[in-house]
Amino acid sequence: MEPRSEQIHQTLQQLKRKTEQQEDQLYAIKQQQIQLEYTETELRHIEREKENLIAQAHDVWRGNHGRSVAYDAEDTAHESWRKLRKHIESTREQLQQEQKTIQSS
Repeated sequence: MEPRSEQIHQTLQQLKRKTEQQEDQLYAIKQQQIQLEYTETELRHIEREKENLIAQAHDVWRGNHGRSVAYDAEDTAHESWRKLRKHIESTREQLQQEQKTIQSS
């Protein structure tokens, strides 16, 4: 092969390898996004169960102390849920940013 032709061939091979690496990275990000969506679905299910348990706790605990415990548990659960949602959204944004970066390159 001519030197110019060999250089072009090597450049094409490098571009092909880089493209394959980026495709692999995009695939990995897509898998993480799918896992995140699955996790969100599971968390919504858990949230519904938690709400049912809190409602039952309000029904069962009649006295002032019981109500206080139920409301404290409810507040703690809501705070934990809020923090978890914030973390999930942060993860989603990070994955989307990584995906955009890879696609733009």
